[in-house]
Amino acid sequence: MPYFSGQGRVYIGARDALGNPQGLAYVGNVPELKVSLSVETLEHQESVSGQRLTDLQLIKTKKGEFACTLEELIATNLALALYGATTAQTPGTVTAEALPNPVIAGHIYPLAHQNVSAVQIQDSDSPPKPLPAAQYQVHAKHGSLTILDATTGGPYVEPFTVDYAYGAAQSTAMFTRPLPERWIRFEGLNTADANREVVIDLYRVAINPAKELSIITDELLKFELSGQVLADLSKPTDGELGQFGRLVLL
Repeated sequence: MPYFSGQGRVYIGARDALGNPQGLAYVGNVPELKVSLSVETLEHQESVSGQRLTDLQLIKTKKGEFACTLEELIATNLALALYGATTAQTPGTVTAEALPNPVIAGHIYPLAHQNVSAVQIQDSDSPPKPLPAAQYQVHAKHGSLTILDATTGGPYVEPFTVDYAYGAAQSTAMFTRPLPERWIRFEGLNTADANREVVIDLYRVAINPAKELSIITDELLKFELSGQVLADLSKPTDGELGQFGRLVLL
């Protein structure tokens, strides 16, 4: 019997104006992938026999739902989950980035960039007086600093400003892009049928943002992507590809 138990790779990518994939990116390990199909029907009951029997059923709508679990914290997955765009931070320098006025000893102050080095803090006097390095702590990778003492060696004229260099990083902003419609492809194996190869294509999936990101947990981070499988009206109704997707046994 051809039972099915699947494993394989999931790829997701944008569609061009003709509905074709523009190039699909591998999203990493996916422990769960589901496609659910449903129809909404209109039923008619006859009124002759006295039993009100259903004598007709019409399909009103056809729907598909998509869901998968992603595990890898990579730019492709974050952009989908957050409705965002990922930008690469190239190395550079910052001069005179102002801190809040006044600063409070013991508080953390985030800088505009991460992966920082060569940090120097000075006040706004003329000429500016440097804050001794022993009076602040730099959290270089995170791009923040803690003011330990803002009085010794003063008086200082606030606001303090910061000069520093910063290195490369990737940043994904939340909710900066519209609802993404993506082509989704599964290239896998049926492990219950001698690893017979399988391809599944979903032509047009409207993806919802991730419901949650479990940041602090005892488990590995997983986040769920779900969405609706939409009809691709650029494909013929009676074509061999269908309008929603296809499953190919190889």
